Amino acid sequence: MNILGVTLARSGSKGIKNKNIIQINKLPLIAHTIIEAKKSKKINDYIISTDSNSIAKVALKYGASVPFLRPKKYATSKSTSVSALKHAVKFMEKKNSITYDYIVE
Repeated sequence: MNILGVTLARSGSKGIKNKNIIQINKLPLIAHTIIEAKKSKKINDYIISTDSNSIAKVALKYGASVPFLRPKKYATSKSTSVSALKHAVKFMEKKNSITYDYIVE
């Protein structure tokens, strides 16, 4: 069974600026997500979908894969999470020449 884990991490948060990379308990917020996702024995591939070089750099530091920077059309305040997730799945299926059975976000 092929399972893709995706964390969507857009840079333009309206509520808390740079929320994905602010420190919470001595780690960037996104690091907590990455650490927990990487513990899964079920997820075959785990990626971060982001439009931000800063978020990508932090994600890579904590062991996540960032195979692309999300296109701007999927990273605006009016873009949906569904559109960003569909983009990530299509990208990864093409990259890996497989079809994922399950997607977890």
